[in-house]
Amino acid sequence: MITTRPLGIALILASAASASTVGSASAQVPILTPLVREVFTYPAFGRRDPFQPLDIGEQGGPRFSDLRLSGVLFNPGLGSVATLTDRKTGRRYRAREDDVLGEARVVRIRAGEVDFEITNFGVSRSETLRVRRQRGTGR
Repeated sequence: MITTRPLGIALILASAASASTVGSASAQVPILTPLVREVFTYPAFGRRDPFQPLDIGEQGGPRFSDLRLSGVLFNPGLGSVATLTDRKTGRRYRAREDDVLGEARVVRIRAGEVDFEITNFGVSRSETLRVRRQRGTGR
């Protein structure tokens, strides 16, 4: 969508110096022509903005595919906490319900598993991570 919007008075006055003038030599009055600028808007309709970069680096948090559920401190009365580990960096994260880690939001924490809502490019899906039991320890 393209719209036009006049610029501020300062720019109009600056352009007046170069504009043609009308009148006698004693009283010159500049003819002001308004400057018009095109403004572009992008109607997203739930889609991602194509003018934003795909790679947001470390500031965006971990990728969901790199997360592993290390453990759950389950306490429905006080609020449960999930401990997740980024497999690539080894960094640990603690998350409660409604916390956001990268593209994933914690929906629900249960004993031994966590439900997530992952949103990529405006499309959401649900995933569940479960704590993996270690072999041979009986846990």
